[in-house]
Order: sequence, then structure tokens, then C-alpha cells
Amino acid sequence: MFSHQILNLLDGRNFASLATVLPSGFPQVTPIWIDYDENHDLLVNTALGRSKEKYTTINDKVGLSIFSMANPYETASIIGNVIDKTTAGAFHHFNKLSKKYLNLDKYPISKPEEKRVILKIRPKKIVYVSIPLSTYVN
Repeated sequence: MFSHQILNLLDGRNFASLATVLPSGFPQVTPIWIDYDENHDLLVNTALGRSKEKYTTINDKVGLSIFSMANPYETASIIGNVIDKTTAGAFHHFNKLSKKYLNLDKYPISKPEEKRVILKIRPKKIVYVSIPLSTYVN
């Protein structure tokens, strides 16, 4: 279960970065919108065939980093595995994220031909760090 600090980061309008592993073994990092479900698995919405979806088919290990927009020294680093991919409800979920991050009921530039997919990530390890912003601001 996520701590209240992690839930606050995930519930806020905070961006995350998702690292996947390329077939060459090198990491690939993408900024993302982030969400979670009732089981505290992380949810990432993408399109079928995009790097996030494609590379997690080859290697399900991922890393995420999320920081507070109000205090970038409040961060969480998470490693885990993609345990499921589903297209069911993916457009609805994408619009839910659009409401959270853009305050729009529907993502404005969705492509009708694009098939959305939700990547479900089961966290294995979470490291949370918070340093008061006043420590760094004069």
C-alpha cells in the first residue's frame, strides 16, 4: 500500500518519468501522466505501438520518478513490473487523466485511429524523499 506521501504525489497534478528498457539494454525515458487503481498498482496510458507499450512487451521491468510541482525536492522513485496491459476502458481513462492534468473533459487532440492501452505497473520498491523547499531558497 502507498503511504499518504506517495498518494499525495500521485493524486496531485505531478508529472512522472517512466523508464523502460530498449532491446539494446539501454534505458528509454518518457514523461507521463500517472494514475493508480484501488490495488495501488500504477496506471500509465499510452497508444499501442508506442515505445512505452512496445518495450514493456519485451522487458516488463520499469522505473518511475515523480516529483511535486510545488516542491521539486519532494520525490518518489519506484521500480516495478508491468503486470497487465488492457485496451478496455483506456479511452475513458485517458480522458480522466486529461481532466486531472489539463482540466479538460476530453483530450483535445486524440486521434480516432489511435488505440489506447493502459499499462498496469506493480511497484516492487518505493523510495520517497522530501526536503523542505525553504532549505534551498534564500
